[in-house]
This record gives sequence, structure tokens and C-alpha cells, in this order.
Amino acid sequence: MLAACAMSALEQMTVAEQVDAVRSGDLRVAARLITRAENRDPTVRDTVKELYRYGGRARTIGITGPPGAGKSTLLDQLIAKYRRQEKRVGVLAVDPSSPHSGGALLGDRVRMSRHDSDANVFIRSMATRGALGGLSAAVGDALTIMDAMGRDIIIVETVGIGQSEMDIIRHASCIVLLQTALSGDETQVSKAGVLEIGDIFVVNKVDVEGSHRMVNALKEMVHSRDDRNTMEGWYPSVVATEATTGRGVDELYEHIERRFDFLAANPAAARDLSLTQLRARAFEIAKDMIGRRIAQELDGHGSDRQLLLDALNREIDPYELSDLMFYTQLAPWDSHSN
Repeated sequence: MLAACAMSALEQMTVAEQVDAVRSGDLRVAARLITRAENRDPTVRDTVKELYRYGGRARTIGITGPPGAGKSTLLDQLIAKYRRQEKRVGVLAVDPSSPHSGGALLGDRVRMSRHDSDANVFIRSMATRGALGGLSAAVGDALTIMDAMGRDIIIVETVGIGQSEMDIIRHASCIVLLQTALSGDETQVSKAGVLEIGDIFVVNKVDVEGSHRMVNALKEMVHSRDDRNTMEGWYPSVVATEATTGRGVDELYEHIERRFDFLAANPAAARDLSLTQLRARAFEIAKDMIGRRIAQELDGHGSDRQLLLDALNREIDPYELSDLMFYTQLAPWDSHSN
């Protein structure tokens, strides 16, 4: 009942009022807007469009790595570190989806509960909703909302699903990749594609036997690899931590700061990174829009129901069906542009 009332109150607000509420730091309005984004509610679009104009200042950090590496515990330590620096922090904890409800399954925010009473820490769990890259499609909108709130630091913690966890590069300017001695044979490290995205490598649970071998293996990989995706002049570092005690967190913080100092000192590189991320975001939005419209046709609710019947009768094949539907959906844009 309370949630319904809150949603009703949001619906009664104009776009301008919603924007003002978010910019003033209203956590409830921000949370409801993120919920709408997760549900792919088209009514959130106009608000997010306006909020985008007020962002661009937050530093975005991605934390990723395999399950059990201690991402949430390390994140909790980083939040505390940034709060000691009087920074306003936003967190998106991307959890696996329930196969039944589509909602978040693990709720890693429990590990960060000590920050719940801090108004300058906004923690939001999101479900992957089947996104193979480890991030929900609504993450871009959620980041826009948090950025417009005036968060100084936004940290995205991705669900640990291995090498497919590559979408984080579309959102974060500093990617922290966790490994442990339990992640596997260190000789296989250089073969893991996900390692190519790391700006900083962290070997967590350093007290575990074999951790120092993992540290050395990562340092050797960083030193020897020819990574064409690595920004010229930036060389990833390797940090050993024990998140449960806070050991190594100060060193990790310094390396994160060094990453952002590097971007500030190299505006051309920073601009190229931002353009790449913006291009990916625009493509994601366009793909979602076209996909929704085609899905309506495939469900038989659109004007192309006859095409489905033609395919059912073997008069056309599925490839031709797909082509016809695709160009049907592009036609309105083509005619509009002319």
C-alpha cells in the first residue's frame, strides 16, 4: 500500500517537479524513477532526458569479478573511505534476477547496511533481467538519475558471471577487477577475456594460500600483454587487499584516484572514452525501441499479423519475415527524416 501511494504521488508530479526533486536529493523520487526504468516504463523517458542535462560530474567506478571474490565487502570499505573524504556516494548493486519474478535475487546491499542511515549514500539494488553482459538495461538511466542528484562518486557492482561480464566498460571510467587465489590456476589468467577490461586488478582475500602467486601472475600479465584496448599511457596496477579487515583499501583508493587524475591530465583520451560509452548507450536505447516495436508485431498485435500468417503458410520464410518487419519499423524514421 505504501509503495502504491508513493508511486501515485510520483505520477502526480510533472516532469519539471520530478527533475527538481532529484536535483535536490530526494531519495524516494530517485528510487521510484529507477524502478520505472527497470520496468521499462516509457513515462520515465522525459524525466531522464531532462536529468541528463544536469549530469556529467560524477566519477563512475565499476567493480566486477567472479562470485565469491568479495566485491560487496570491498565496496562497503570503499564507501566508508569516500565518506571520510566527505564525498556523496551512489551505488548500483546489480544482482542476478529471480527466474520467476525478474527481481534481484541476492540483495548484496545487506553487506552495506551500515550506510543505510547516511543520506549521502544512496544504495540501489538492480536485477540483471537476463542481461548477459552482467548489467541491467536500465543501468544507464539509473546512472543518469544518480549523476543528476549530485553524487560525487557512483560505484557499479556487477553480478559475478565470468567472462561475459563486459558491459561494465560502457558505463565506468575506472574498472576494478577482483580476483582471488580461489579464482583458478593463475596460469590461466591471461586467457580470461574479461581481464582485458581492468584498469586496476585486485587480488582480494590475500591471506588465502596462493594469493601472492596470483598477484605475481597478474603483474606479469599486465607487464607483458599487448592490449590494444588499453588507453595509451595508462598501465593497470595490481593491488592486494583483505576486504574484511580493510587491509589494502587505502592503496586501492590511491590507485583509483590515480586513474581519474590520468583522465583529467589526458582530456583527449577521456573524451574518446566518453564518446565510446555514449555511442554504446545510444545504440542500446535505439535497439530497445526497435526491438519493442518488432516484438509487438511478432506477438500478433501489430499491423504485420498477415506477415506472420504468410510465414505460417510457408509463403515467406523467417528470414524474409524478419527483413520485412525490420524495414517496416524503420520506415517511420525514414519518412520523418525526408
